Amino acid sequence: MGMNKPETGELGFLEFFQNFRRGRLVGDAAEKMDELMEAMAATGGKGKLVIEFPFSFNKAGQLECSPVVKVTKPAAPVGTSLFFLTDENRLTRRDPNQTDLEDEIALQRERKGG
Repeated sequence: MGMNKPETGELGFLEFFQNFRRGRLVGDAAEKMDELMEAMAATGGKGKLVIEFPFSFNKAGQLECSPVVKVTKPAAPVGTSLFFLTDENRLTRRDPNQTDLEDEIALQRERKGG
């Protein structure tokens, strides 16, 4: 007859990941992934989900881990706007070299004498 080994509570990667903060890490990562998928669908851009597991020993010799879930969402395109410079080098939406329709009508009236 073999001897029963005592339960050590050893965790593999998946057990570690699933049990971290009583499963909250998995929930946080799932939420970030949903946000990423929504942003990618809206923009058609690329994104990234990164889960980091930084490990270190504390002063008591215990192993500590403080996971970080990072998401890089694609940015929505900003678009382009056109502007012109005035003679004073100020921005304007109106082309200072182009007459307005109202100015053109006034000029035509003056030419006609009325």
